[in-house]
Amino acid sequence: MTQHSSSPSGRLRSARRSVAGYFFVNGVAVSSWVARIPDVKERLDLGDGLLGAALLVAAAGTVAGLATVGRYIDRIGADRVSTVASVAVALGLIGPGLAPNLALLMASLLIFGLAGGAYNVSMNAQAVAVDRAYGRQIITSFHAVYSIGALIGAAAGSLMAHLGVDPAVSLPVLAGVSAVGAWLCGRGPHLAATARPAPVDHEPGTRTSDSRLLLLGACCFACLLAEGAIADWSGVYLREDVGLSAASAPTGYMAFSVAMATGRLVADRVAMSVGAMRLVTCSALVASGGLAAGLFSGLGPVALTGFAMFGAGLSCLMPQMFKAVGDTFPDGTGKAVASVATLGYAGLLSGPPVIGLLAHALGLRLALGLLVTLMLAVAAASRVIAHWSSSPEPEPNRRPANRGQRAAP
Repeated sequence: MTQHSSSPSGRLRSARRSVAGYFFVNGVAVSSWVARIPDVKERLDLGDGLLGAALLVAAAGTVAGLATVGRYIDRIGADRVSTVASVAVALGLIGPGLAPNLALLMASLLIFGLAGGAYNVSMNAQAVAVDRAYGRQIITSFHAVYSIGALIGAAAGSLMAHLGVDPAVSLPVLAGVSAVGAWLCGRGPHLAATARPAPVDHEPGTRTSDSRLLLLGACCFACLLAEGAIADWSGVYLREDVGLSAASAPTGYMAFSVAMATGRLVADRVAMSVGAMRLVTCSALVASGGLAAGLFSGLGPVALTGFAMFGAGLSCLMPQMFKAVGDTFPDGTGKAVASVATLGYAGLLSGPPVIGLLAHALGLRLALGLLVTLMLAVAAASRVIAHWSSSPEPEPNRRPANRGQRAAP
């Protein structure tokens, strides 16, 4: 892992704040839209099928943005892509809020999704670069900031809905505030991002490169499949299989979300002590064990604790996978991040329907047991990744060596 210095410069700390701001803006923007989906559905008088079709267009746009932006990041720099994409995502809230019909809603969600996909790749590529230069691991803190932004955006959207503020008013206002925040992030200093020729064993299309990308992408697929499945099915499981009340059933996902945000706040410090891939191994095992206990106990308090343990374990896995991508492909980070993020997002989209099909055949408890198996597989894969990462694991309680990447002027 390439580092800047054991004591980061003021410019590097400012770069960290700018990238963290990008994560925050993204969390606010996405959750602000999600919180107002029911109101947009009601205003346009959409059935479940038509709303689902509109949301599918947004997902397709996101996948397209994820899949295509990597080459441009490596060519012109992640900072430039983030500057444009962050403002585009923020302003993209205006269209869904003002759309008078389904056709324009779909068009605006397609643009929102495209910008969101590009934004996700570019800000994660920047996070990898800042982490590499910082002198200590900070990658998970960016994802913690995203979680905080998402909670704030959801709270703001829910408040607007509670006050009866129409999405045609609230979403453009939130868009303007988010766009200003994104513009300010773009004004901050960023790391230099100049593409260099990759070593032979890291060139795209080589057998080694493809196998490493595939394993990292498979881990991301498993993690986001699990996250999507818990979001959609934890409440159903607690209501129908455990027997909690309709008011109590959503607390499973709340416990999962709070534990995930909390885990992300402390994961970097733990990773510096035990090593990134050792943390992934232990976290995946905690997630697997916690969920197994929660699923098969049949007791409400144990199930809630299990979902919280699953969120805590899952919290650091995706950030560490992005870090491993940067360590393994230091000269083509944008394209590599795009590849694994696309596979990960495919898992997020496929998780809920896969669990639904398995639940129909096996029952929901056994269907969710698939996530236990996936976390065990991630734990096993992390030991493979630890062996071929381009930089060694840090020794416990010791900072890695520094090899100066400089900040952009």
